[in-house]
Amino acid sequence: MANEPCSEDETLHVVTLMDLKKRRDKLLELKKNMLRRQSNQIAADENTKEFSKNLPSTSLVNSENQEDLAKETESLAYCDTTTFRAICLENQLEINDHDNVSGLTIASMNNLVSNASKEELGTEINNELSELDFDFSSDDSLADPNYCPLSEITNVAPIASTSTDSNNNLFPETILEREVAIESRVRKRKADVMSTKRLRNKTLRMLGQEYVGFRKTEDEKFLQDSIKPARQLGQLCKSSKCLNSKVFNCDKFTETVRINIFNEFWKMTWPEKKMFVSSLVDRKTTKRKTTGRADTRRSASKVYYLKLTDQKMRVCLKTFLGTLGIKEWTVRYWLGEKPNKESTIGQRDVAMPKLKELVQIFLRAMPKMPSHYCRKDSTKLYLEPIIQSKRELYRIYVKEATKSGHKVASRKLFEDVLKDDNIALFQPKKDACDLCCSYKAGNITEEIYQQHVSRKDLARQEKTSDKEAAKKGMLHVVTADLQAVKLCPFLTASALYFKTKLMVHNFTVYNLGTNDVKCYWFDETASDLKASTYASFFVDYLKKIIEESPKNVVIFTDGCTSQNRNVVVSNALLHLAMEKNVVITQKFLEKGHTQMEVDSVHSVIERKLKHREIFLPSQYSSVTKEARLNPSPYEVVTVDHTFFKDHSIKSNHIYDTIRPGRGTGAKCVVDIRVLKYNPNGTIEYKLNYNDEFQPLPQRPKKIGPFIPPQLFTEKLPITKSKYEHLQQLKSVIPVDCHEFYDNLPYKDN
Repeated sequence: MANEPCSEDETLHVVTLMDLKKRRDKLLELKKNMLRRQSNQIAADENTKEFSKNLPSTSLVNSENQEDLAKETESLAYCDTTTFRAICLENQLEINDHDNVSGLTIASMNNLVSNASKEELGTEINNELSELDFDFSSDDSLADPNYCPLSEITNVAPIASTSTDSNNNLFPETILEREVAIESRVRKRKADVMSTKRLRNKTLRMLGQEYVGFRKTEDEKFLQDSIKPARQLGQLCKSSKCLNSKVFNCDKFTETVRINIFNEFWKMTWPEKKMFVSSLVDRKTTKRKTTGRADTRRSASKVYYLKLTDQKMRVCLKTFLGTLGIKEWTVRYWLGEKPNKESTIGQRDVAMPKLKELVQIFLRAMPKMPSHYCRKDSTKLYLEPIIQSKRELYRIYVKEATKSGHKVASRKLFEDVLKDDNIALFQPKKDACDLCCSYKAGNITEEIYQQHVSRKDLARQEKTSDKEAAKKGMLHVVTADLQAVKLCPFLTASALYFKTKLMVHNFTVYNLGTNDVKCYWFDETASDLKASTYASFFVDYLKKIIEESPKNVVIFTDGCTSQNRNVVVSNALLHLAMEKNVVITQKFLEKGHTQMEVDSVHSVIERKLKHREIFLPSQYSSVTKEARLNPSPYEVVTVDHTFFKDHSIKSNHIYDTIRPGRGTGAKCVVDIRVLKYNPNGTIEYKLNYNDEFQPLPQRPKKIGPFIPPQLFTEKLPITKSKYEHLQQLKSVIPVDCHEFYDNLPYKDN
């Protein structure tokens, strides 16, 4: 009867999926309660084994041995928990009667439907628990011979045995169990040099094993899909010349000896192989010349040896190459021979200069800019920041070369030309510390490095103390810097790649006491980047905050000589200190460690500009106003040529130089760390932050108050080629912006 299928006459209780889920939840809750009680009992008893042996037979705890735990757990997981209805055969208790659960023997009803597989319903049980004896009938497991699927007794489709999204939603605890199991199996990834295809095949090739090599396609691309056979031992030379010769000893090398030599040779690295071959080949000058040429391949004769019991024995070329499993040209290359000049091997280099020249022509057409911070010390040119990577630049080159019908140079040749022509993609970061990098490379002494670190720490301590004083309202403390150059128009159209664009700048001042920020935006028609430009910004900003609150001022900047540390800016600040009767102190941070609060402003603006299209310089000002809301928006000023004053007139300078020393070998301007401008018309300096102020070794002039003249009387003209490029770019910008570019002044190149 056990093997007979379900009969239609039998009374069957048809359930829905929701009923199955509810019944299953009740059983799971019951199981949790039983496990919780059993866990508490074990925790209360120090001797678990003794406790298990003394338990009554009606208890849920099995008293035989603990090895049955896994079997019982598997039986529980294997049962169909979707259709079981827990009953007490002895007391006929309902499933929700949890108080008497210790006396229950759980069984299943006959002919109930099993819908879930063992894999889906498997549940881990804590190994620390004692043995549990769950008496479930096997009638409802998948192993039951009279198992009757749900589809045969109702129109409800059975749940698939494989996990799906619907199953996982129905039984969420199964998902949790699987996630825990998967998480426990996860291992941290470790770097493995053999993991990449190229490195793995490179190693196999060196060991003489079968590997996947490169092949050249018809469109001159290289693909790594060509299977190369493993190295094999060549045949022994059996010519009569070798067999009858008293010079060659080929016949003395047995097959076993040759196999050992072959195996040992292919265990070596390439340098070891090269050294091994070089030690077994002697070169002798030819005794008789057959041609009058000096560059003949027959300039020397080679004598080949193999070792037999640590003794070199001469063999012929065929035996030598066959025993090592290499070819003749490999030996020649390792011995330093060059290909014959008349051969066709070197002819492929003829096309290289032409390709290189085409790449140079392409790079010359790309718009470039000089370095902003290092233009006096570096001749390197930088491509406009519209190109973000070398890959993007090479992609543009390939497109242009294909369009022109020229042969495309390789990526390596392209980058070599880029390096040889001293062209880079990005402007150098002024905060990159060359001295720290040199110390890591071992190029400077420990003493010099420690002095550098000491200056860096003192500068930061100085800024921290001054910032605290500014917060208390004791003085004004500001940081100032120029943002990296921006371009206008700036968008992703390919027409911009080969066109020069208008340069736009932003000089920013950050007040450490109030967190107020002021940004001065201007383009290249308003001013250049001379010292008077920066002096005009300093004087304009400081004059306003001093008039609002007359206090001494401290300025923190980097040590850029053309921007901050020069005689033009110093005389302008000295005149302002005398006019407003305040002390203005200028402090320079250590090179490579000039991180300031003003840098965060530039970072916020850059993030706001991301994915923005800029058609006019005024749009940079609009974006800057939106960049910050708290504690207050950035104050933005767009200045033109009428804003700037000429502070470079020497007749108005109180000091002709700010150099702290005289004569050869004396300290220079770049050695100054602090400059102090006094209301009495004198300048004091420090070479170190912990030094005392010293007056400059220059005699100040007596010059009264004056009003500096205008630096420019009209807009600065751009080059004619840039003007023409901007006119061509009007095709990719809105029509209402064309008038601005039409009115730009220009002059011949």
